[in-house]
Amino acid sequence: MVILDKWYDPISERWIAPRESRPEAPSPHASENHALELQRTIEAQRIWRALVDCCARE
Repeated sequence: MVILDKWYDPISERWIAPRESRPEAPSPHASENHALELQRTIEAQRIWRALVDCCARE
């Protein structure tokens, strides 16, 4: 599970902290579709962090 720190919102010009999430018990029947969706989510979060870092430097 990927845990995000705070990120900078250049529109509102403030740092945003993610909401607290409740831990979920892993399902014994994790499907291949779930694994692909998780991989996409991680990739989207990586791209988002790169964009935020880029915008925060300017």
